[in-house]
Amino acid sequence: MTKTITLAIFMVVLVLGMVTKETQGEENQCYEYISTPQENCEGLVCAHDCTMKHGGNGVCVDTTSTTCICTYEC
Repeated sequence: MTKTITLAIFMVVLVLGMVTKETQGEENQCYEYISTPQENCEGLVCAHDCTMKHGGNGVCVDTTSTTCICTYEC
């Protein structure tokens, strides 16, 4: 019984620590939507444009979309 309670407390502390760690980095994140001139968003072009413009990470919304989401630190 003691082993089970100790394990349960450990798991709760572990999960709470992981949640706290994930939410700490989100406060200083800014986003910008960049429209690409091509018909389809290309991942490398999107990442390059975002890096050159803001020093961040760019990701295409979809392969058939013309929108690139750029995430960078404010």
